[in-house]
Amino acid sequence: AIRVHQWLKNILIFVPLLTAFSFGDMSRLAAAVMAFLSFSLIASATYIGNDLFDLESDRLHPRKRHRAFAAGRLSIAEGVVAAAALLTAGFVLATVIGAPFAAATLVYLLITVSYSWKLKRVVLLDALVLASLDTIRIVAGAAAIGVVTTSWLLAFSMFVFFSLALVKRCSELVSMRELGKNEARGRSYFVADLTVLWPLGVGAALAAIVVFGLFINSPDTLARYHSPTLLWLTAAGLLYWLSHLWLMTGRAQMHDDPLVFAVRDGHSRLALAFIVLSTLGARYIQLG
Repeated sequence: AIRVHQWLKNILIFVPLLTAFSFGDMSRLAAAVMAFLSFSLIASATYIGNDLFDLESDRLHPRKRHRAFAAGRLSIAEGVVAAAALLTAGFVLATVIGAPFAAATLVYLLITVSYSWKLKRVVLLDALVLASLDTIRIVAGAAAIGVVTTSWLLAFSMFVFFSLALVKRCSELVSMRELGKNEARGRSYFVADLTVLWPLGVGAALAAIVVFGLFINSPDTLARYHSPTLLWLTAAGLLYWLSHLWLMTGRAQMHDDPLVFAVRDGHSRLALAFIVLSTLGARYIQLG
């Protein structure tokens, strides 16, 4: 019920640590680890709250009906108590890390509650909100270690996460189509919307690659990387990985959550490893 596997999303908190190349700074690394734990506890509380909001629609969903609350293995009272305990522990830890990080977690919580209560049923706005929540994770990570997020990183993140949010929606609609249904229960999407959502999601992925390409040629990048040309390998890896996700979605092989799919999928793991290694190479390898 607390979705420990979803804590993987909070790895995004470490992105500013990596983009600032501060992973050798033990104080910043410790702050990032604490921020990861704080965000994970708060996120688990919101997952429980979301399940309680969605009991009726989850019970009619082919996979979500097996969730603990929808299946009746946990009571609503148990969920409320667990969510309160997780929320309290998460915010206590957030205040220890610092006020900027605590503020970021509060913004995350408010947006998440709004999403569960209303926004998740508004077409396209729900995907934008999901993209914003993932981007806030990066902002929170930067606040925890005391660095500033660049406009390049924020723009890239919004496009990538918007594309992944649409992967999630298209995956659900493809599942509905396979079952002969026309509408996603509890959402305002129809199977016919795939004709619009598909190019929109692929377009967002390509926009992220374009932003990354412009970033490679920016003066700041040329100053911070020993061999910025190697970042084109990173761009190629990103293009392959995002294209692969959309291809798997079209084949009805995508999990409801792209993150869970990426962890289980060998192609995704190799692509992400290549992306990280090529970025580190651009930073530290000096080409002639």
